[in-house]
Amino acid sequence: MKRKVFIYQESISEEIIELFSSLGSSFTIESVKEDVITLLDNDYYNPEPIDLGGFSELILEDFDSNITMFLEPYFESEFVLSNDIKSFIKEIPHGVYYFEDIVTYSVVRNNKVLKKKILDYINKNVNSEVVHTVLEFIENNMNSSSTSKKLYMHRNTLNYRIDNFIETTKINVKTFKGANAVYLLYKY
Repeated sequence: MKRKVFIYQESISEEIIELFSSLGSSFTIESVKEDVITLLDNDYYNPEPIDLGGFSELILEDFDSNITMFLEPYFESEFVLSNDIKSFIKEIPHGVYYFEDIVTYSVVRNNKVLKKKILDYINKNVNSEVVHTVLEFIENNMNSSSTSKKLYMHRNTLNYRIDNFIETTKINVKTFKGANAVYLLYKY
């Protein structure tokens, strides 16, 4: 399992490149171009992973500089939305973002191109029954019992479909952030 981490800063300084290159064997700098550092993260199996979110605060305090960071979900292969998100992080406020955050921002910022690509990605990897089940789960306040009753579905089947959605899309709809992202994506 691996993921890429994109770090955007207008006019990236050598000190920040050096900081990220000193992270050790778990992270390697894949490229530095167009004000974006691309890190390859192989730290999935580490029981004590490096807190990349803390680096954003460190850079602000030590270098008096803001960065925007996107941490891809861990995948066996290449994440298909990497290039689209890499260009999108230049448009959003500084901070640390995960896939759910980017989904929400694509809707809020009315980025129709990215929103369509995310929808295509989900619809290609998850069948429409699972999507319908997940949306019903969210609309029923993430309550499995009431959702399974409403859908006339066994609760285990409901949980299987939700878990399948989470595993396939890497969006955890059992959390507020993930549920909000999917709800906004399909409703707006």
